[in-house]
Amino acid sequence: MGKGQLSRFSKRLCSVCCGAIWATATLCATSINAEDFILYSYHKAPPFVTSDTTGLTYDLAQQLERMSQGKHRFTVKLVPRKRLNELMTKQNVIVPWVTPVWFKGQGSDTFAWSAPIMIDSSVYIWRSDNPRNYKKPNDLIGTRLGGIRGYKYKGVDDLVKKQQIIRTDTSSEWQVIQMVMSNRVDVAIIPEAGACNLIRKHKLYGKFKISQHHSFNRKLMITGNSDRHLLSYMNNLENDQVWETRLAGYNARITPLGKRDESNYCDETLTTSFLLND
Repeated sequence: MGKGQLSRFSKRLCSVCCGAIWATATLCATSINAEDFILYSYHKAPPFVTSDTTGLTYDLAQQLERMSQGKHRFTVKLVPRKRLNELMTKQNVIVPWVTPVWFKGQGSDTFAWSAPIMIDSSVYIWRSDNPRNYKKPNDLIGTRLGGIRGYKYKGVDDLVKKQQIIRTDTSSEWQVIQMVMSNRVDVAIIPEAGACNLIRKHKLYGKFKISQHHSFNRKLMITGNSDRHLLSYMNNLENDQVWETRLAGYNARITPLGKRDESNYCDETLTTSFLLND
């Protein structure tokens, strides 16, 4: 190679190396300058949390980072609902998997809400050897009801206040299912996604009867005005194919399905459940 060719080669090599260094530096700078946010979640059961660092909530944090193109970083912090209520009186929070009615009286009308990020239902769940059927709130009158501490149940809370239903709360969906199995309560109400994933995880097929209590959209809640710019891509989750695929991996969905027979709830041969819009 001649001196001229060597010189031109050296310049091109230098240009390529400098470009690579600049790209790396830019990437690092973007990462370093990324705005940090915390997703506060009180949903600790599958599919939302499947281990210390896995589950739909952690996938959501990764998905939001991807959609922000490196402008934002999201970390997950799991807190009980009671603790979340306390935090909301002191600071702004971003909360996934919720719906406005659950925060009625806490300023839900003034908060920002994303488009739906998942469709889910709450369900009545009771032992298969219990001859009764529970399909509506009045069917619970005179029963012992298991629930999750801090959760509100449409059409049921007023009956509890009137002492027509005895409600016993615990801190997790798995503990609620255990109360049903041990006959400490007659029936319970928990999210369908959690119920079906726990039934699959612990191979409890045939142990329960399940019927739909209430269908709803899960959304992201933003309490602070300064964080509302995040909605620009949070709202795109509803139509994002990558997100839909991630949901499907947990037998969850963002689009409604046709109605199917109640006896098929959580059947091990099915990949998803019957879910409806509000």
